[in-house]
Amino acid sequence: MDDKNKKIEYIPTLAIPPGDTLAEALEERGMTQAELAKRINRPPKTINEIRKGKTAITAETALQLEQVFGIPARFWNNLESNYRDIIARTQSEEYLIYEIKEAKQYPYNEMTKWSWVALTRKPIDKVKNLLAFFGVTSLKNVVENQILASGSLYRISTKRKYSRPAIAAWLRRGTILGQQVTTEKFNAEKLKNSLEELRALTLYPPQIFQQKLEDILAGCGVALVLTPNLKNAPVNGVSRWLTPNKALIQLTIRHKYNDIFWFSLFHEIGHILLHEKKDFNVDFKENGVKEEREVAVDKFATDTLIPPNLYQGISAVVRGGDFSYGPIKAFAKSVGIHPAVVIGRLQHDKILPPNFNGLRERFEWVIESQYESKGK
Repeated sequence: MDDKNKKIEYIPTLAIPPGDTLAEALEERGMTQAELAKRINRPPKTINEIRKGKTAITAETALQLEQVFGIPARFWNNLESNYRDIIARTQSEEYLIYEIKEAKQYPYNEMTKWSWVALTRKPIDKVKNLLAFFGVTSLKNVVENQILASGSLYRISTKRKYSRPAIAAWLRRGTILGQQVTTEKFNAEKLKNSLEELRALTLYPPQIFQQKLEDILAGCGVALVLTPNLKNAPVNGVSRWLTPNKALIQLTIRHKYNDIFWFSLFHEIGHILLHEKKDFNVDFKENGVKEEREVAVDKFATDTLIPPNLYQGISAVVRGGDFSYGPIKAFAKSVGIHPAVVIGRLQHDKILPPNFNGLRERFEWVIESQYESKGK
């Protein structure tokens, strides 16, 4: 946009009481407050309180002042509105000081790295930006943080260092991006019928599959967003409902290997298909006993990626001592998935050692919501 065409919003910062302007109008006309009170049929006390800024000029009073002074009612209304707005903003600024301590819990510098919030060194500005980011009037009202504090709808690893505010920020970013994604009305049957098509995308690098993946899911009523994880937010993925007809899957590439990305995706799809719309499923537990619902979605993901009856064949070969890549590549080709998915499954089942990574690919961030594969 050309600079000369830019619209600049003027926000007054000096609170001028409308009563001051009223006093000037009275003085110019040699009129007393008592006389004005008689002219508009109001108690003298009301005029005095307007003069001192204790009583607001109402729309009715503004019309009366227009009749007496010939000054348009909209002038008085704007004067009053601007005055009250500045007073409210000033009080808000004073309140923000008490939010600075709360703001320090959030990984502001990391958030600026991905342009989630604006770069600033001023504590008050950080508070303002965080409030705008979370869409709240106080950081004590951050919805995502309240959900995490309840501990009832997500799994967490007690052996990992984590920060609830950091996870809340990551989740909020997903909500913001998810709300921007246009999707069809959620259709569970269509999503089930798309599983094979989604599974086939494991064969391609992100530069090819990403847009296709997002389009397929959007057509089923699922918004897919990809967000970098924050340092103390060890989250692999999350699924939740933005509306009754729109689901959200938010993924990161924290572990970078492509097989983990695909497992995380199908894991979250499992949550959407198998569990209730009220659920908030944050998946970053890496130890401990899994609850029944997590066992169910893990099974959904593994069985969808590699059907159990077919997996038995390749697992038997590897258990027999053949640790070469040949059989794995041949098996992956026969079932139409990337070899890394097979390797990841065998490693998870402790059939292959963890350093058997020759066919696994790493994903690297280019910019937020875009990534590429890096060969080993």
